[in-house]
Amino acid sequence: MNWIDALKKLHYQSHSFVLVTVLQTRGSSPRDTGSKMVISRNHSYDTIGGGALEFEVTQIARELLDSDKSQDKRVFNLGKDLKQCCGGVVEVFFEVFNPASFNIALFGAGHIGKALATILSEVDCQLNWFDSRSQQFPETSGANVHMIVMDQPEIAVEQCPSDTHYLVMTHDHALDQQLCETIISRPDSQYCGLIGSSTKGLKFRQRLLKKGFKQNELEKLVCPVGLSNIKSKKPMEIAVSIGAELLQLRDKAIQNVQDSSRSDVISLINNK
Repeated sequence: MNWIDALKKLHYQSHSFVLVTVLQTRGSSPRDTGSKMVISRNHSYDTIGGGALEFEVTQIARELLDSDKSQDKRVFNLGKDLKQCCGGVVEVFFEVFNPASFNIALFGAGHIGKALATILSEVDCQLNWFDSRSQQFPETSGANVHMIVMDQPEIAVEQCPSDTHYLVMTHDHALDQQLCETIISRPDSQYCGLIGSSTKGLKFRQRLLKKGFKQNELEKLVCPVGLSNIKSKKPMEIAVSIGAELLQLRDKAIQNVQDSSRSDVISLINNK
């Protein structure tokens, strides 16, 4: 897999990784200036020349993933430092990429989907945006937005990170239904926001009950989605409402973690 495809894969899967770039070379070197590779905790993709240089670079990259540093730069004398026959000098730049801890999967690139993706492109989150219609996506998007064309987007649900918040707003009610079923079937899913009216939400829940879904699974389904006190029907204002609800969910999750940590500390103190 080349480094570009690796970036897309690791970005989509919300894995941390290091992008390694050959900044410059002097003398004989295995790869030219601008060569790149990607290194995650368990895999490496593409190459900057192999051998002792790549082994050393891989070790450094994985140490960086466990550190607080976001970048580093090293110079390697291939003959003196690494005993490689080519004997040149290679300067390497390391860039660490850690995924946002707030993962969102958005299904549908209609008017509201586009508006919401625009808003979320400015939020500290990781957005995977799915639609079967490539022409619906804009030409460019934010660095945290990954646009994915899939004929069967429900398959993507199985590959999403465990803490993903899902939003369903496709052009097809049957596909919406299928996606909702797949999402709430995941034991680790917590939130499935479905675009539509209260009537649509009621019909979907009735269908899900008939199919044997349990009450705790139905509780994951939120329809209408967004803040209840915002009644606008304009796409951007609906998107703002949905975005605000997502931020509330994010902040609540952060608060729960903080409260849990605080309780653990108090418990340790009391037990001493």
